[in-house]
Amino acid sequence: MLRKLVIAFLLTLLLLPAVGYAQEKNATIVSYDKDSRMVELKGKDWEQKAKVSSSVAGEKADLLKPGTKVKVELDDRGGGDVRVKGLNAR
Repeated sequence: MLRKLVIAFLLTLLLLPAVGYAQEKNATIVSYDKDSRMVELKGKDWEQKAKVSSSVAGEKADLLKPGTKVKVELDDRGGGDVRVKGLNAR
C-alpha cells in the first residue's frame, strides 16, 4: 500500500512540470516584428516577448497587429526561450 502511494506521488511530481510549460492566457498584442517573428504581449498583470512559429505567423497574420486582443498559448522551453504555440481571437 505504501509502495503504491510513493509511486503515485513520484509520478505526480514528474508530470506536474509538464502541465506548467504550455499556458493559455488572455493578452493584447503590443508589437510584432515580421522579420524576427517576435511578438510582445501584455496581459492584465504580465508582459512577455515570444517567438511566433512560421505556421502560426502565416495562418494568423491578421491577428498579429498592435492592439488586437487574443488568447495565446505559450510554450516556455526554459532559459528564456518562449514560443507561441497557438493564437486565437478573443
